Amino acid sequence: MNRILRYLRNSRAELRRVTWPTRSEVLQSTEATLVFVLLTALFLLIADTTLGNLIGLIT
Repeated sequence: MNRILRYLRNSRAELRRVTWPTRSEVLQSTEATLVFVLLTALFLLIADTTLGNLIGLIT
């Protein structure tokens, strides 16, 4: 039981030292992630369509 309490106290103390991101930073990171995902999806769509058409021409 003593170990659990010590662990919880240490965890709480560690969480107080964390530098949490601001709302603005979270929104910027989310926006950057969404843009990257959309660009990657677009690239994969174009690559898949192009390769599918090329394979269709071969067969």
